[in-house]
Amino acid sequence: MRRFLAFLLFPVFAMAQQKPVKAVRQAGITVQVATIEEMELFNDSSVQLLITDPARGGLFHYSEDSLTDGGLRFAATGVGHGSWQRLYDQSVALNVKWFGAKGDGKFNDFQALQKAINIAAAAQMPLLLPSGKYYIPASAALNLPSNTHIKGAGVTFSSIMTDSVFHNGAAALLKTTGDNIVLEDITFSGGRPKAVNSKSIREAGRYAILNISFDSKPSSNITIQRCHFMDAFGRGISYRAVNISIRDCSFKRIGRYDINFARLDGAICNFGRTGCEDVVIERNRFEFVGTHCVASFKTEGLKIRDNYLDQISGIGLANQQCSNVEVSGNTFNNTGDNGVDFQRCERIVINNNYFNNAGDKNAGDAGSAAAVFVGDDYGLAGSSSTIISNNFITGTFNYKNKNSKSAFQNCGFYIIDANHVKITNNIIRYIGAVPSDTSSIVLEDGNGIMIVNTKRGSGTDIVIEGNTLSHLKANGIYVNGQSRELKIKNNYIDKFGSNGILLSAIGTNLFSQVEGNTIVDGMNFFHHNVAADIYVEAANAWITNFNLSRNQLRNDSRGSYSSRNDTVFTTHGIYFNAQGFGKFNNLLVSDNQMNGHLIDEIGFSDNISEYSVTKENYFPLVSFKNNFSGSTDDQPDIIIPGLNQPVKPKIITESYGVEPPAYGNYSAGSTIKNIFPENDVYGWVAANSGFAASLKWKAGVHYTPGQTVYVNDQVFRCKIGGTSGKNAPAPQDALIADGQVKWQAMGNRVIFKKVLLREMR
Repeated sequence: MRRFLAFLLFPVFAMAQQKPVKAVRQAGITVQVATIEEMELFNDSSVQLLITDPARGGLFHYSEDSLTDGGLRFAATGVGHGSWQRLYDQSVALNVKWFGAKGDGKFNDFQALQKAINIAAAAQMPLLLPSGKYYIPASAALNLPSNTHIKGAGVTFSSIMTDSVFHNGAAALLKTTGDNIVLEDITFSGGRPKAVNSKSIREAGRYAILNISFDSKPSSNITIQRCHFMDAFGRGISYRAVNISIRDCSFKRIGRYDINFARLDGAICNFGRTGCEDVVIERNRFEFVGTHCVASFKTEGLKIRDNYLDQISGIGLANQQCSNVEVSGNTFNNTGDNGVDFQRCERIVINNNYFNNAGDKNAGDAGSAAAVFVGDDYGLAGSSSTIISNNFITGTFNYKNKNSKSAFQNCGFYIIDANHVKITNNIIRYIGAVPSDTSSIVLEDGNGIMIVNTKRGSGTDIVIEGNTLSHLKANGIYVNGQSRELKIKNNYIDKFGSNGILLSAIGTNLFSQVEGNTIVDGMNFFHHNVAADIYVEAANAWITNFNLSRNQLRNDSRGSYSSRNDTVFTTHGIYFNAQGFGKFNNLLVSDNQMNGHLIDEIGFSDNISEYSVTKENYFPLVSFKNNFSGSTDDQPDIIIPGLNQPVKPKIITESYGVEPPAYGNYSAGSTIKNIFPENDVYGWVAANSGFAASLKWKAGVHYTPGQTVYVNDQVFRCKIGGTSGKNAPAPQDALIADGQVKWQAMGNRVIFKKVLLREMR
């Protein structure tokens, strides 16, 4: 005969993490039994039953309703009809263990979990997942209907796990096509065995952890928070959704850790799916993810904030054709490709992020590998309306280090075919691949900020202002191709291997400005014949509608080479070069201060010329004025462009002196004003273009390097000092031997005409 204890009903607390039951059948007899099976055989329907099983227990009452579900309703077999129904607080949650889930990591909990999920979702109630490891076999996938809300006891206590084998019929551990989904405080494991270095390419376990309507219409109102996703060989979350939030989660060892980007592995991905809107990804942690950590496609309203990314084999944040995007407060460490990548996107804000070796190609050669990439790699369309501000970018490049390092920052910002871009107030340091190879420059390697335009005028309205760029393997700011309305203003550029600012292949109608920049201590790391603080290069084009003004360019000599390990310095402050031809017109170079450059403060290649309407009828609307050289200890001088070179374009200058110049290249029409005009001399005007020399060559005279002499109408500059021979030098391209002296031919001698004050009255 069954023994039982009968007693009057007092306030009773439900078992298994439930609050006290509400006032349902609060009067009568309560009988205590041990198990569900014992309750089902109980034959007295007039009492309430209290099951003491710690997992499935609780308080039940009899109902004439014969429906059963294995968790809330059980058959009243002993009574003969009806059911025993669980009494619980319907304002709290259901418990998955009520439905038979064990959570021991061995028992197949799939049926119990799925049943509990379905019933809780239908009742629009949360489903509790108490501490435990809930095992789902490889052939099964949990389906989450609309209104599913699963809440664990915390990621260290509640987990859903699976086998290490892959089953094609259940690629994802969980899937849904529903709306109003909430997952929180749970660990999800895809089952792939952990590699020794956590960088696995093995295809084992689940391909994905969670599939949200990826091959269906978009789901809506999805919240995933405080969850841990791990050990899937493809993706953590694949989604197609509207109003989805993923917060305070961690993703670890997701995807195949390589650079096979065609597979689009990653932690969170909607690539190839349209209709996604209002996506928030914030305060998550991503580690050892291949290939692209977060991949977004045609998403309207995307906010990626305050996340931490480390050891990503591909791109940190890959975005294609997205709009209204905010990327802020994130930390990027060691991404193999770009830290942030925006292809053909619009209305983007990238601010207050930290990039440490983002673009270090840690899984192989990933291409450009910049901290931030904006534009279009495929030549299909450009990007528009981007703000990049207040970011910190740092790598490990060091001029002294010749040894290979596994981590580095390949490039800072890479902007290609983009319009309306503002790059302001960023700090970019130690940029370039290691080892420090001085043999050649790779296009993207070692540039702080790169602007690339694949066709004329494809980049317009680009502002680069207020940035600090330091310790760069190649160039501080590099503009390749023709940008229109380009403004490079008020930047600080220090210690760069090639050029401070390189403007390459520019052309007509630039309407651009390089203004107010401070550029110091160029290293000429690659030992180029020309390395300038500002290098302007035309490719069969005009350099026109262009303003270079108010820049401070300094290349001071060091007291000791050994103290700084410097052996070569910047050759020019400003240098103009041409590939093919390059012509000046409507060019303004004014109010710059330059000092200490090895060859010339302002220099030109031989194929740079002024604009001419017809041959020998040049149109000199070019202004080089008020440019000064000299350090704090020197008397400042007005800079004569191309002063030290034999050939230069016709540039009319105005300077000061007490006599006609005895050195330098002057164009016809240039004036030297007399600083002591009381001798009735107003100044001197160059009657022709040529090089100045006041000494006539003589045989048997000792000459020192830098001295100039003239022979008839030709000028020669001493390159190697000594005593001259018997025969005067004659012009030739190579150095000219003359006794102990070696001369460089400087071209025609300029003749200065004296201008008197009385002639000006």
